[in-house]
Amino acid sequence: MAGLLIVIWVGSSAVEQVPRVWSEAPSLLSPGVAEGVVVGAFLAFYAFIGFEDMVNVAEEVREPERNLPRAILRAIALSTLLYFAVSLVAVVNVPIAQLGQSDAPLALIYQQATGREPVVITTIGMLAVINGALIQMIMASRVIYGMANRGWLPGVLSRVNSRTRTPIAATVLIATLVLAFALWGAIETLAKATSFLLLLVFALANLALWRLKYWQQQPAGIINVPIWVPASGFVASVAVVVIQALIELLG
Repeated sequence: MAGLLIVIWVGSSAVEQVPRVWSEAPSLLSPGVAEGVVVGAFLAFYAFIGFEDMVNVAEEVREPERNLPRAILRAIALSTLLYFAVSLVAVVNVPIAQLGQSDAPLALIYQQATGREPVVITTIGMLAVINGALIQMIMASRVIYGMANRGWLPGVLSRVNSRTRTPIAATVLIATLVLAFALWGAIETLAKATSFLLLLVFALANLALWRLKYWQQQPAGIINVPIWVPASGFVASVAVVVIQALIELLG
């Protein structure tokens, strides 16, 4: 958050350029623009992963049935606001074509806005990426442990270290996979693959919720959402996956 706030702060002086940039922006109906929006949304989905990980610590939350949904929704709202502000600052400080060619757009925005080398932003970005990877490894290893504990994966992955009480084997497996992908995969390819898999998972989760709501009586003491919520989530997730797949195949 500190890195994003710094970028917003140093680039906010150019916000008065919004009307000019808006007037020069191509129409959504222009050739390739709608396709670009879909591709951008697909990649942007990668930036929103992690909120679902909160449910893995539900047993550590006071009144989880009340506080956990609120925490998830507030975190999503805050992140969306930050991403919107960063995007706005980006397009008013750096030409869009130049942004598209940059391998480090946030560092470029900082450099363009301040005239200084983006050492601070680069350092924060590195720490943020490492922190995000560690969180995902912790979450994924617990999922692997839980599946192995139910007999869905080899039993060795359900073993817990006697001293640390953590699933060492599952953690080592996930860390090895993350290292392999990081060393041999391009960042855009990994982001697309992650978004693709997570959208499929979200589609299945919404489908499962729809089935539970349709076939089973709702237990007491939980948030009860209308059946159109999981139905809409399933349709939206599948639609984005299908459109992205078609773009990849035809492009």
